Amino acid sequence: MRKLLSLVVVAALGASLVACGDNGFGAGGIKVTSDFGQKPTITHREGDPEKQLVTEVLKEGDGPEVKKGELLTANYLGQIWRDGKVFDNSYDRGAPSSFPIGTGSVIGGWDEGLVGKKIGSRVLLSVPSDKGYKADGKEEAGIKGDDTLIFVVDLVAAAGNDTQLNADPVTPSAPTKIKVSGPLNAAPTVTVPAGTKPPAKPGKPVVFAQGKGKPIEKGDQLVGRFVIYDYAGKKQASTWDAQPATQQSPAQPAAPTDQLPTVGGAQAGPLDGFVGIPVGSRVLVELPASKDQAGKAVYAFAVIDVLNAFPAPKQTGQ
Repeated sequence: MRKLLSLVVVAALGASLVACGDNGFGAGGIKVTSDFGQKPTITHREGDPEKQLVTEVLKEGDGPEVKKGELLTANYLGQIWRDGKVFDNSYDRGAPSSFPIGTGSVIGGWDEGLVGKKIGSRVLLSVPSDKGYKADGKEEAGIKGDDTLIFVVDLVAAAGNDTQLNADPVTPSAPTKIKVSGPLNAAPTVTVPAGTKPPAKPGKPVVFAQGKGKPIEKGDQLVGRFVIYDYAGKKQASTWDAQPATQQSPAQPAAPTDQLPTVGGAQAGPLDGFVGIPVGSRVLVELPASKDQAGKAVYAFAVIDVLNAFPAPKQTGQ
């Protein structure tokens, strides 16, 4: 009888160990250490990965949900299941990265797995090849066509073309003939009086709506949306308009961008005067003259909605 009871206990303990003996592995057989904002360490169980997309919220944030079409700003680390190689991460660069989400601008696993998650969350993704880089892989990163990729993504911020600026309209901070009006969650209405001539050289930025965020610092990379006009009042470019593909760049959806000049970088730039202006502001800035395809000088200005600011990424030599 004692032997029978012992066998029952051993069997029960064995079943319990099988149920709990995952060594801390979570969804998809993956374990992540470190907290939100810190560079994670990823380990996984032995064997093959799951064949479908695996998503797990490791830490849920309390911010708004990420919406399709927004520009998502995030820190991330990507690792190959097959050999454990970390092929990319933003933590070593010291700054998050931004990308349109839910629009096909990133791999399918990100579009599918991150839309709807809350800002402030840490999200684990196990991405099979059909939702990653597909059969072509990504040779320069060591990714083969059948590789499953593991990502840990910290959702830092998100903004769209309809995001309301946290700002108050103010009297323009410097004299200007150009009128800027309209709601702070849409493209501004810009009016250039007839006969307005471009300045001999760009002046100080003109604030039309004063943000309530942190002051912009030298070395910051801005996330923003903009419209560009020439002094005849003709619109030249806008992040509210989708951009078709060119020989130099792929098609871009209508969305905010982080591809703005660094504020106070190593070389003088058009946004250097933004130092001290609060995040959330709507600002007019005169641009240095450029040349069109015929070599003719083009004078223009931009109205920029500053949605966020982060330290510019460190140069890693990669």
